[in-house]
Amino acid sequence: MALKKSELKTPMLFILGAASLLGLFSEYAVLAAEKLIYGKKYNEFSITESVTHWIIVCVLWGIVGLVLFYIAARVHSYDFMKKEYKPSERGVIIAIMLLSSSIGVKYLLLDGWQMAVDFRQQGWLQFIFLYIYYLFEAVLLLFGAAFFQEGCERLVKFESSHIPWGGAILALTWGLLRFFTTGDIKMALFYTAVAFFIGCAHLAAKKNMYISYLFAAVLIIV
Repeated sequence: MALKKSELKTPMLFILGAASLLGLFSEYAVLAAEKLIYGKKYNEFSITESVTHWIIVCVLWGIVGLVLFYIAARVHSYDFMKKEYKPSERGVIIAIMLLSSSIGVKYLLLDGWQMAVDFRQQGWLQFIFLYIYYLFEAVLLLFGAAFFQEGCERLVKFESSHIPWGGAILALTWGLLRFFTTGDIKMALFYTAVAFFIGCAHLAAKKNMYISYLFAAVLIIV
């Protein structure tokens, strides 16, 4: 029996956006369970424990991402990927400016290139799994930005398609939460900016999810 598809309404867009955030925050439940099992904090994990953590979280985030995509694209027939949308030259320039700003600020905060610093600190095995983890993280962040953006554009009455609503919501949630998890106000403000930039890059890419994901991934890993 074929599944009857229904329109993806505005409240469901916000629910899916919130589910993306909850998916990201589920890592803290994993960390709490690991603390009980290992009897130590995340920054005290061995190589095996760190890699195991990233694998578990990637599987969890992958499942969440697939469920969100299924609900949006299959159940509600929502044109989620928007492959036909192409960014303008102006959009590409804006995205490159955002990426350059992010990379520059990260260089100053870390006193070096992120990938070089991570490789030096983690070693090659942990580096590989850490960056796979980042790629999965970028998926849920982009999903959250996309769902919240669409929901806000439908909700707000005046012309608002050029306002990065999704990025603003990510910044005020996932971004600022970094302060409570790290205690580092500078890094929290940086990730707040990165979250906002992801929403801006999504708009700059004309909501083409393939190009938006490329921008989001670079913002996080470079």
